[in-house]
Amino acid sequence: MNVAGLALDNLDKYGEYVSTYFEGDSFTNVDRYRHACRLSAVLIEHGVKPGDRIVVMMLNSPNVTAAFTAIWKIGAIIIPITPMWNAREVHYVIEDSGAKLVITSPELASRLIEASHGIAGFREVLVIGETGEPGTVNIQNEIEQVEPYEPVMDQEPDDLALLLYTSGTTGNPKGVMLSHENLLFITDSVYQLNEHLPQVRGMQVLPLSHVYGILIMNLGAMMGSCGRILKHFDAREVLKTIEELKVERLSVVPTMLTLMINHPERENFDTSSLVQVSSGGAPLQEATRLEFSKLFNCRVVQGYGLSETSGALTGYHPDGEYRLGSVGPALPGIEICVMDFENKILPPRTTGEICSRGPHIMQGYYNNPEATRSAIIDGWLHTGDVGYLDEDGFVYITDRRKDLVIKGGENISPREIEEGIYLHPAVAEAAVFGIPDAVYGEALMATIVLKPGQSLTEEEIRKHISGYVTKFKVPDRIVFLDSLPKNPSGKILKRTLKEQYSV
Repeated sequence: MNVAGLALDNLDKYGEYVSTYFEGDSFTNVDRYRHACRLSAVLIEHGVKPGDRIVVMMLNSPNVTAAFTAIWKIGAIIIPITPMWNAREVHYVIEDSGAKLVITSPELASRLIEASHGIAGFREVLVIGETGEPGTVNIQNEIEQVEPYEPVMDQEPDDLALLLYTSGTTGNPKGVMLSHENLLFITDSVYQLNEHLPQVRGMQVLPLSHVYGILIMNLGAMMGSCGRILKHFDAREVLKTIEELKVERLSVVPTMLTLMINHPERENFDTSSLVQVSSGGAPLQEATRLEFSKLFNCRVVQGYGLSETSGALTGYHPDGEYRLGSVGPALPGIEICVMDFENKILPPRTTGEICSRGPHIMQGYYNNPEATRSAIIDGWLHTGDVGYLDEDGFVYITDRRKDLVIKGGENISPREIEEGIYLHPAVAEAAVFGIPDAVYGEALMATIVLKPGQSLTEEEIRKHISGYVTKFKVPDRIVFLDSLPKNPSGKILKRTLKEQYSV
């Protein structure tokens, strides 16, 4: 068992088939697999062994997909990190995970050198491409000259394949441990809904640092799909690609739909090939779903999943009935129920916490047994999301996990931002929370109380916060108040603030 086997199976079935387009180039499955085999050989020469943890931090490209296959072939573990994170955030992940190496691209090399500085056991930053950054190793020539490493190491079902750091409500990101069985099971489960489809033309617009993007990558390998990889989402490029490649199916987060709807050149492109769009990663507003479906004359459905569930829990059959407000039924082989606060299973249409169990559930949180015990009880993962099931098992989400903000499909921890705000000497109290946003789904808002006699401008606090978190996490709106609402025990009432500023 090995997730890299997906690429090998794909090679056997569709070897000479052109499967990937990227920045003017095209690649067959043979091209892609040979690239991965050569990268495997280079990693072995750099001392990578089974069980080693390797950070992959790059914008989407064929190098990312090659790195994933190359690392899995050896039996090592991938730690994908979003290129949006700053050096401090990356440093935490490298140190906490015990990563040995980083694979990156030239434009990110300096950040990785800064992030890895002073970490015990860390060896080197490998760069695919030319960079003048001191302390990095350009492995491009090595990849081109080395003899390919062909074997695929057999792995036990519970051997780790992915260590995915995801923001939560407790500050520092937690490392979600996903095994080879987790990833293969969830890929096959989604495939069962789509196996009747011919080789689909699609597009990789989701970041390959996100579990949703990784699932779509693996699904494409299993289905033998063809498509273009975009470095990052760009609405015009997506519209252009739909026209050029006759894209039929697209997986997105809701923000992407809004940007495509509002793009001024939308009507200049022929998007008539589009059959279905699947949205995940954040709640999809019904108005957005209907507008996109009308403008693009295609079916739009939404699914539901978490990093802790290997990326998916529910999904619609391509020909299945769509139910208003529902994220669909459980995927094949997955159990979903709704429990009360005493962990008792509730009947249909009774609101409670959505829980799930099955081979898709994570192995736990790395180095965090307490958080693991809180999340997985008697085999059931407690998602922290509130909702209900109807009589046919369709899932409806009615509320969000307590404080987590999902901006453009990215999970953001308010506490992490608050900790940065509190480090300013003029700040007495602060609360960060999400408010509705037409483009990103949610925007970040900070309410701040200053210490007596202190003064602070919005510009000054923004500059301060940007020293602790990446630009994407700097609050979109900042308000200074005389006091924050609290309960009798002194806890800040974020719900009250959210209700006040969401009007």
